[in-house]
Amino acid sequence: MVNYEDYIDNLIKKDNEAFKVIYENTKKGVFSMIISIVNNKAATEDLMQDTYMKMIQKIHQYKRGRNFYAWLIQIAKNTALDYVRKEKRNLVFDPQENSQIFEKPTNDRNDFIVYDYVKDLDHEERQVVLLRIISDLKFKDIAKSLNKPVGTVLWLYNRAIKKLQKQNREE
Repeated sequence: MVNYEDYIDNLIKKDNEAFKVIYENTKKGVFSMIISIVNNKAATEDLMQDTYMKMIQKIHQYKRGRNFYAWLIQIAKNTALDYVRKEKRNLVFDPQENSQIFEKPTNDRNDFIVYDYVKDLDHEERQVVLLRIISDLKFKDIAKSLNKPVGTVLWLYNRAIKKLQKQNREE
């Protein structure tokens, strides 16, 4: 587990190595949060870039001693929600693009195979499952990121797992 506090000063100085360490240790969580909201792989990749740009721009607003990872995930969540709000105004359905939402990336197949299984879950369930399984976040951190009580997050997770088990038995 990386202590992000050790890299904040260097990140403020725009140090590439500090950014690389933070990126490599947070990219799965950022990806999981964004894709669980936008359901579009191409948009998720663009929004990941936006998220990290915002992180660099707002790093001076980060309060030391707080959970840096949760702060970054919140930036990712807000960036994705802003995108969804903008897209609602320009809603055009492209079946070919949307069929690729949960396609497995070829470079890291084992980490992303879960996307095929969670595509039928509702939005909140998918978010919780992706943050728990892919990002390996604790339930309390997921709850904080989603602004929900821990009990609700646990309930959503358990409900989603039961749905996935039922889906797996049917196949």
